[in-house]
Amino acid sequence: MKYLIKISAIILLLFSTARAQQLPLYSQYMMNRFIINPAVAGTEDYFMVSTNNRYQWAGITDAPRTHILSVQGPHATKNIGFGGAIFSDVTGPTSRTGAYFTYAYHFNINKSSKLSLGLSGGLLQFKVDGTQITLKDAGDFVITNAVQSVLIPDFGFGAYWYTDRSYVGISVPQFIQNRIEFFNSSTQSLSRLTSHYFINAGHRFQINNDFEIEPSVLLKWAYPTIPQIDFGAKVIYQEFLWAGLAFRTQDAVSFMLGYKTKNDKLLFGYSYDQPMTSISKYTFGTHEIMVAARFTNVRSRRRYSKVEGKTDVAEQEFMQENSAPSAADVARKNKINALNQKDKALRNTVRALREQAEALGIDPSDARFEYSKEYNAAIQEIRNVYLEKESLENQ
Repeated sequence: MKYLIKISAIILLLFSTARAQQLPLYSQYMMNRFIINPAVAGTEDYFMVSTNNRYQWAGITDAPRTHILSVQGPHATKNIGFGGAIFSDVTGPTSRTGAYFTYAYHFNINKSSKLSLGLSGGLLQFKVDGTQITLKDAGDFVITNAVQSVLIPDFGFGAYWYTDRSYVGISVPQFIQNRIEFFNSSTQSLSRLTSHYFINAGHRFQINNDFEIEPSVLLKWAYPTIPQIDFGAKVIYQEFLWAGLAFRTQDAVSFMLGYKTKNDKLLFGYSYDQPMTSISKYTFGTHEIMVAARFTNVRSRRRYSKVEGKTDVAEQEFMQENSAPSAADVARKNKINALNQKDKALRNTVRALREQAEALGIDPSDARFEYSKEYNAAIQEIRNVYLEKESLENQ
């Protein structure tokens, strides 16, 4: 099995016309959409550093191992985003490593939605370690007992439409299809980078005060393979705990768990993929771990001056660039921000009262609980805040 995987990887990389799936899979793309679309850079108000580590087909020797470290975030005063990543994708004696940088520009479509266009560029290094390969024909000239590597420039682009709760994106990595020339030979290599096409969409639905559900779909295609589709959904509890399930055609079922600290600074995600193909006889499944950190809210720092509540110079520039919103729009936005703060405070109160009641072994809404009236009043007020905010957002 070990040599079969190694030889198959070499054949796929070197002797095909590279018109096949070349990029690694990710199950945690719902939590880090930047790794599949450069246009996602800067869509949030903070910078985010993430690492995704995927261990595919546990139990099989030389199975794929993928690691990526990414960072992305917005400019403090402009409608642009920046990002970058370094990655390593290893399968037996073959590896694909590299780095890329991303630039994205965001256009205001209307009061509630934006369109981002992103471009990424970087370098890929493909490597084959001949010392790890045992060939049936020891005298085969195709590969030697040495390390062969090649550096290739690579570019990708993407588009991403988004609101507070919805998104639709399309991206095309490796759209310049450069040749992969490993050996010094007069014969021109037929191996190329292949353009991939990713289409991703999702929407977050509010179920009640505690729960939200976010279904999503991801379509992946590289000519001439059959398109692969991920259908998934995650259930989110109070914005800090989630569980998800996804089905990937021609491949596996994924089970996901995640946690976000209550200060919004750290995120942790884990997924387990159970293969549905014949390879399931030889593997214990696939594991993927994601850890992410969010940094200072970059945009909020320049929104309003802390002195006398006046708008600072950066905010004035931002407002001028966006056609100077009317006084009514500014007032509506300020009211929504105030409601968000009120909602957060109410949820903290509800959470604290619930913990007190659970410590006593009773329901927080039970009249036997000393603070049941305060608890029920806070729950009702959260509902009122939600309805008022929804009305303002739809104006």
